Parts: sequence; C-alpha cells; structure tokens
Amino acid sequence: MGLIKFLFIVLAFYLFFRVFTSVILPFIVRRSVCRFQKNFYERNPHVRNPEQEKEGKVTIKDPGNKEEVNIPKDFGEYIDYEDVN
Repeated sequence: MGLIKFLFIVLAFYLFFRVFTSVILPFIVRRSVCRFQKNFYERNPHVRNPEQEKEGKVTIKDPGNKEEVNIPKDFGEYIDYEDVN
C-alpha cells in the first residue's frame, strides 16, 4: 500500500509540474514582460514604442525652434588639410 501511495504522489507532482511549466509559467512570464515593457515605456517616453506605431505609417516630428539651439560661432576649429604622399 505504501508503494502505491508513493507512486501516486510522484505521479501527481510530475503532472502538476508538467502542467505548471507548459501552461501556467508561460502565462506568468508573458504577463510580467508586458508589465515591465509598459513600465519601461512610461519611464522613457523618448524611446519609440513599436506597438503604438503601425507599420507603413509616416510621422514627421518637429525638431523644435531653431532659435533655441545656441551654437557659438567659434565652435570647433578649421584645420587645413594637406595631402601628403
């Protein structure tokens, strides 16, 4: 009787883990990934969310006022280039 009870418990654990890893675990992982992805895109709005934009849709983003960009006139240096053979 003890052997049958032991085999039944082992079989029950085997079936539980088999169902858990094939059905329940992928559901939990998929849900967690979606939650983390949503949280990431909320914290980083400058990153493009591939789900929001449909393929083939053309969007033009305004770079902003060009007056706001303050680049000094002496920014960088001009260096003469001389070809040396």
